[in-house]
Amino acid sequence: MTNHLELRVAERTTFAGGESFGTSGAYERIAGRVHFAVDPAAKAQAGIVDIDKAARDARGLVHFTADFLLLKPVDMKNGNRRLLFDWANRGNKRCLQFFNDAPGSNDPRSLAHAGNGFLMRRGYTIAWLAWQGDL
Repeated sequence: MTNHLELRVAERTTFAGGESFGTSGAYERIAGRVHFAVDPAAKAQAGIVDIDKAARDARGLVHFTADFLLLKPVDMKNGNRRLLFDWANRGNKRCLQFFNDAPGSNDPRSLAHAGNGFLMRRGYTIAWLAWQGDL
């Protein structure tokens, strides 16, 4: 059986007021929801707690959703072609705090949330997904 996902963008705005981060340039913030449909018997889903108890559709797939957030260079040619995925830590977004010395925020939008801009100046795309299957 094949797993499926659908990405729905709800918001696309400038990040940090359009501030330029060196040669990476300005960043944009893309937020939305990911809709998943997975085969609960697939080996890749073995670590998902209680997936065997979840409701299934007519094809035998389990459905769930999660919020996502991306920060990326407006012009991807200016990026470094690397994505840093910030794994959920009890639902908190931590990489800007840890790598950029930024204040903690689960809704990064402002220049203050960029901290010292370390990841942005180096052209990283940063991704968060508000779903954790091992709880």
